Amino acid sequence: MSWEEGERNRGWTRREWVKLGMTVGAIGTLASLGAVSGRQLVPPPIERSGEIRETIFYTKFPTPQWWNSKVGTPMKVGDFKEWEGATGVWRGLFQDDAHVPGTGFPVLVIRVKRDDTVFAAPDDISLPEGFSLFYDDPTADVDPDTGQPRGVRIIVAFDRCVHLCCYPGWHVVDNPPPDRRYIAPTPTYEKYGEDPIYCVCHGSQYEPMTLVQHVNPRNNATYVGALHTHGPADRALPIIAVKVEGGNLVGGMADPAWYVYCG
Repeated sequence: MSWEEGERNRGWTRREWVKLGMTVGAIGTLASLGAVSGRQLVPPPIERSGEIRETIFYTKFPTPQWWNSKVGTPMKVGDFKEWEGATGVWRGLFQDDAHVPGTGFPVLVIRVKRDDTVFAAPDDISLPEGFSLFYDDPTADVDPDTGQPRGVRIIVAFDRCVHLCCYPGWHVVDNPPPDRRYIAPTPTYEKYGEDPIYCVCHGSQYEPMTLVQHVNPRNNATYVGALHTHGPADRALPIIAVKVEGGNLVGGMADPAWYVYCG
């Protein structure tokens, strides 16, 4: 059995993930931002009528995942167990209550452990009113055995790798497994044994429990993102500000320049 065949028996191969990241992955951001570049990877966005929704909606993943049955519905805080994540779309265009494919920002929503001994985030960032860098509720998710709340903490990451704009994932592929020679503290793995955000295409990894400020080299915009803990990425993966309305996760635009680096 060849290496490629062995990979296929366990799921998608690295080659297929690279193809997914470099083709389908080119669509979302440029259409949403209306960005134009001499190296633009997709045609200019077509003007369409409809409604741009700030609520985050589930999107379908190419392999079987727990959230695939929820495609097209709003992401709810209560959907996520600790350490669960899902793919979604933010600021997508909707027509007749259906998402228009190729519009909006692809996002990765992750419920991390609510542990302030290792979680870190800047506290001096200007955000839209009512939004935070992460969702946090210390009173939620009561443990039936102890009667004590576990608390809920959720981050929303822009699902485009800062290396070559492939799609990073959360616990959806382990072949090849992530390289654990981390260049920075990685509490998801080092304390809890959970793999960080992992871009299987080229091996970049990001720590969702450490949010830091970095600079987008395309426009010199200072942004907040999940710390890169393994290359070839050399900076943080941008996050999206979030709040909850009626139990649904809603994204907020801190600065469009945070997300302009593909194409």
